[in-house]
Amino acid sequence: MKKKSLKETNPYLKDPELREALLDISVATSSAVEGIRIKCPKLSRRLEKKLRALIAVHHPSES
Repeated sequence: MKKKSLKETNPYLKDPELREALLDISVATSSAVEGIRIKCPKLSRRLEKKLRALIAVHHPSES
């Protein structure tokens, strides 16, 4: 039986546009830990709303 990929099972990664934005932020913050400063891209208001809604569904205590 083939296992599903993380991209298929993780609700934060299912939306391709949101996945790309979150990956960019992850790279920027991880690079900063190593001392490499790059500009962290901001999420658009629409993507930010999507992420907040997704977090509220999966973590009701954080909304």
